Amino acid sequence: MSVCPVYQTTFKETDVARGRLALLESVQEGATGWSERLEEILSRCLLCGACTENCVSKVDANRIFQQARQCLFEAAKDWRSNNPMMKSLREGELPGKLLLKGGALLQGLLCTKIPQSSGLHLRFPLSFFTERTVVPALAWNPFLKALGPELAANAKGLRVGFFVGCGANYLFPGAAWALVRILRHMGATVVIPKDQVCCGLPAFVAGDKDTAQKLANKNIAAFRASELDAVLTVCASCGAHLKNLGDLFEDDSLDKIAAQGLAEKHQDAMAFLVENLGLEAHLEALASARGPQGSPLYRVAYHDPCHLRIGQGITEAPRKLMEALPGVELVEAPHPGQCCGHGGDFNLSHFELSVEILNRRMEDFQRVEPHAIVTGCTGCLLQLAEGVSRNGLEQEVRVCHPLILVAEAMDFAAPVQEKQLAVRNADNGDQRAPGARGERRPS
Repeated sequence: MSVCPVYQTTFKETDVARGRLALLESVQEGATGWSERLEEILSRCLLCGACTENCVSKVDANRIFQQARQCLFEAAKDWRSNNPMMKSLREGELPGKLLLKGGALLQGLLCTKIPQSSGLHLRFPLSFFTERTVVPALAWNPFLKALGPELAANAKGLRVGFFVGCGANYLFPGAAWALVRILRHMGATVVIPKDQVCCGLPAFVAGDKDTAQKLANKNIAAFRASELDAVLTVCASCGAHLKNLGDLFEDDSLDKIAAQGLAEKHQDAMAFLVENLGLEAHLEALASARGPQGSPLYRVAYHDPCHLRIGQGITEAPRKLMEALPGVELVEAPHPGQCCGHGGDFNLSHFELSVEILNRRMEDFQRVEPHAIVTGCTGCLLQLAEGVSRNGLEQEVRVCHPLILVAEAMDFAAPVQEKQLAVRNADNGDQRAPGARGERRPS
């Protein structure tokens, strides 16, 4: 109860693990059946894992709630099968068709407030577009489409695969380009299969295990052809799902063995750069070479994504990178590890509740007055950009992936074509306005 971000907002017994577990026990005993009300209660969980992490009895509530969603999905399979998002996923598409259908028309309003008088409120009744104060920027040229074959050129270092994910491909390609440029600069060979698809997390958390399995098999096949030392992600949600990919399949299946093989190769990009390539030391050497900084330090606050802190046990690597950046001061906001309230489809189906959770997190950040808020999850990036906008901080606070600051600080030369693409895509998802307090980049 003390760590559940939903219960701490509503103080309802049905919004905490104990209440949900009691209801599911009654279903198991036959006293209660599957219902729309139960579906509503199960959907009001962020699946952040805080209850499981803190349970003294070691009850894996997250797994139980996920299994319950799967049972509920099977019970209501007929009407769920027509869901356009799930249909797109089953066909192996990243959910770009849905995003592009609405998002391309909104491109002229990127990162701007939508007036209530706008006809877009009538055209796009989904809360994703109508209740947000910030419209997420969609890349004109998604990362996988813009990617040139020369970016996978051979090098003598480690051979690294890059699982891009939907958010980095369509909404935050700047993070993807930053990782590619950093890896190449550090001597790694970057392998990016263009036939990779959605990680399957949206389908999985909705209870559609069949679709999640099909997507997992497509991604396994996409990365199987290359002999890789590691497969990296820049989105914590994608990473946490890949880490547990084997759980999608039966214990005695060949699919499970293949899934576990991909899961074992997965690493979060920031952790890999620190632990395997020594990027932290490289940045510290860069700072020493540049000498004392004459201007005030650029204050950066880091937000721990639940899927990275709890899902993968990673908290130090991103902070080490920020602390090693020349001209940067890492400032720690109160309540580190507090959920931002995004939670994937939770943000869509319970937007107002999501914003209430976000407001508490934004209060923490405002106390330390950062120039930038950085986080390694594309869902958190969307949520924090919304928080910055709702608090009128667009002119003061930048929201971006940590690797974008790293790439800017390194300021290494890039091939002409890559540099042009990077310039075109780099600020997708960067919510800082020109002339803002956060205008100055790390030296």
